[in-house]
Amino acid sequence: MSVLASWLARQGEAALRRRDLRPEQRRALHAIQRCRTPASGGQRYRCAHCGGEHHGFHSCHHRACPRCGGEKTAAWTKKQVERLLPVPYFFVTCTVPKALHGAFAARPEVVHDLFFAAAAAALQTIAAQPRHLGAELGMLAVLHTCGRQLQRHPHIHFIVPGGGLRADHRKWRRTRRPDYLLPNEAVAAALRRGFETALRAAVPDLHAQIPESAWFTGWWVHIEPAGSGEAVVKYLARYVQHTAISDERILHADDQGVRFSYTDSRTQERRECVLEAGEFLRRYLQHVLPSGQHRVRYFGWLHPSAKRRRMLVECLLEKVLVVREKTAPPPRWHLRCPHCAQFTLVVVGRLLPAVSRVERPIRGPP
Repeated sequence: MSVLASWLARQGEAALRRRDLRPEQRRALHAIQRCRTPASGGQRYRCAHCGGEHHGFHSCHHRACPRCGGEKTAAWTKKQVERLLPVPYFFVTCTVPKALHGAFAARPEVVHDLFFAAAAAALQTIAAQPRHLGAELGMLAVLHTCGRQLQRHPHIHFIVPGGGLRADHRKWRRTRRPDYLLPNEAVAAALRRGFETALRAAVPDLHAQIPESAWFTGWWVHIEPAGSGEAVVKYLARYVQHTAISDERILHADDQGVRFSYTDSRTQERRECVLEAGEFLRRYLQHVLPSGQHRVRYFGWLHPSAKRRRMLVECLLEKVLVVREKTAPPPRWHLRCPHCAQFTLVVVGRLLPAVSRVERPIRGPP
């Protein structure tokens, strides 16, 4: 049982009466409350080994739910590890000044897209210059919106192969050094210019509210070598299907507040943070992304529409394709009998969702 999910479900009753919640936050609370409860319906199982019966309720599959996302995370990690190329990889982090955090909070459905596009364009612009690389990059990007204490801290992580595809598509151009990709300052300057131009064109009224000093200081891009890239993929996988904080960091949670652990970014020491219940819930919900917005995106020759260029890169790098024999998948965890621990549960009936007489049924997330 997830401690965090249970706490969110209890607090959701009062939070849903508030009128300041965004639609996606309201849907997230509804989904977490109904996840794996009679309200979501389910299946009735019978064990073929011992004959015992068991009720299994449906999951909500919402990306803000702490109970869900485990299987998707494992599948995503396996897929990305298999797609890694035989080149050194780099881990790129792009952040914005604190003065811009209000813009991300006001119009996340627009500003997040602009941030993705500006950061990817900045990397591609600098990489295209012959004095740096002179080639097109392939990039996988993951959006993070929170800091270690759940405060608003929008930033994007990129996993970038060490090299690029030349413009004539005839040669793979490697980086000059295995531990150096691009200059941090040049990429940060291109990001600042591109983001300001895009924001002024897309949302001029929001751009006018940002202080002038925000366009000169506080922009930070950090590029570091990441070896084969597998460790970075596994690190980012924890944030692909979940949001904000995991159960492992929760030390205590009750109706008065929540105490959780975090790692100080400066000293790397383990510390604790205590937040009042309402403040913790506010911080948690502010990281729920708008409906339809993707947390993971691909750019360059890694984009889904650039399959031919990716195949060309694999041929140029002579990547070894591993053909695995198709084996029977392992038994699903929900088919394990709670009485005899055997994976012999079979469906013998359906449990309809429980509907309150007062409230209308709530439609689940897509």
